[in-house]
Amino acid sequence: MSQAAGAANTLPRETADRLGRLNILYNDRVCPLQTFAVDFTKKLCGSARYGDYTPEQVLAGFIFYGDEWSAEPIIRVKNGPLRDALQLPGRCSVNTFFNQVMGGYILGPYLNEYYHGHNDKFHKQVADIDDRLMMVMELRRGTLLRVFPFTSGGKTTWYSPTENITDTLVDEAHRKYMQNVFSLIYGEVLAGSYGNVDKILDKMLKYQQLNGGSSLPSAAQVKAERIYNAIPFATILFMVNLTLGVVLLIIGLIRLIRPVKTDEPDRPDKALLRAVPVVGGALLGLSLLALTACIALRWIVGGRVPMANGYETMLLMAWFVMVLALVAARRFRIALPFGFLMSGFFLLVSHINQMDPQITHIMPVLSSPLLSVHVSVIMMSFALLSLTFICGLTAIILRLVRGRNAVELDGQLDSLALLSHLLLYPALTLLGVGIFVGAIWANVSWGAYWSWDAKEVWGLITLMVYAVAAHAASVPFLRRSMGYHIFMTLAFLTLVMTYFGVNYFLGGMHSYA
Repeated sequence: MSQAAGAANTLPRETADRLGRLNILYNDRVCPLQTFAVDFTKKLCGSARYGDYTPEQVLAGFIFYGDEWSAEPIIRVKNGPLRDALQLPGRCSVNTFFNQVMGGYILGPYLNEYYHGHNDKFHKQVADIDDRLMMVMELRRGTLLRVFPFTSGGKTTWYSPTENITDTLVDEAHRKYMQNVFSLIYGEVLAGSYGNVDKILDKMLKYQQLNGGSSLPSAAQVKAERIYNAIPFATILFMVNLTLGVVLLIIGLIRLIRPVKTDEPDRPDKALLRAVPVVGGALLGLSLLALTACIALRWIVGGRVPMANGYETMLLMAWFVMVLALVAARRFRIALPFGFLMSGFFLLVSHINQMDPQITHIMPVLSSPLLSVHVSVIMMSFALLSLTFICGLTAIILRLVRGRNAVELDGQLDSLALLSHLLLYPALTLLGVGIFVGAIWANVSWGAYWSWDAKEVWGLITLMVYAVAAHAASVPFLRRSMGYHIFMTLAFLTLVMTYFGVNYFLGGMHSYA
């Protein structure tokens, strides 16, 4: 079957979808093969789809039409020293990196340098491309396709079709089925008998259900995961929230600069400005519902509270920001654009490829209720502190736009300072409680309350810096609203360092970059 994009052969969409409904042992958990297909496609081309092909069709293409797909320019190569040095296009095929004229595997010498300590940007790009190429090679060898379960003595083991099965409990009939069924499918694919392929895949699914035991996900988990795979929540919401945040912030600044007065009945934008808070609140509520659905789906799929990695904590922080913005908007209308902007920023960060959205099992120590409390309390604190940053930034923008002598400027700066203070005190309380609970969890899990890890140190620095703002009455510079806003804007840098800087620059036990 040919498709327009790339014209490489693969299974028909309906048959590929059947393939995606099989289960696979992937990332130390059993999940729909569709999930593996989505991650496989994302890793190769930076997107969940490739042209007109679904992720399942891309995966099926490499399994059953490996030579054709090895010539397909599907591998995305980012701008950087690797592209410049080897004069590579933005999209390369697997075959691009295997050139006999250039000595075989063209990344081989550079990869050897990487493993001997060369850790610059060029060699990191080499390692990244090599990782993707090795994934393709392992798929074509069949080692990644652990789709055959066998349960014995209450223990389930998942095998790939090319695996050397040493377990004597696996009888000859099961062994032959595991080793031959993909060859049978391949023969039917070559003959174009996709109806027969469908029947074989249906029988494989029944085989999994009969032999998978308790390792198989429930029907609810499978349904939730397929919905989650189909809807890119973070991608959609970050674009929507950032766009609406910018629009509402502009309207809010216009309202602050030129407020609506009762003696201006003919002002053309009066009705619009009055309707904005209602419409904005409704849209933020819808965005919150969508994000809640996203988090709930991850919770159902993973069987745990989604707080275990950077991607999930970003989602949680965006959720808290939206909740806080909706609550604060009843008293401070400017909170709506703040909520859209900060939640959009957190969702954008979660979307960036530096964070891993894959759903995995976690170590028992990371499943502790204390850790869930620690993370959720800290995230609430960070969400509140991020809103104080937006308050400060808005105040600085107002000062630049309106100048020093605007009659109503001082009142507006004071209102923003009041909102910032109202957010600061619970934020500090939550941050202190979060650090305290984290220390208790660390002692229970690791045997030490405090180890001066980089994240712990920067968390303490953040608490101390923001504590200065809580004592503004004792600091002359902070008694003035403008001075306070400048301080709060700069203080946000400590939070950025605590969350991102430690992960990407300092590392340590708390790093999940």
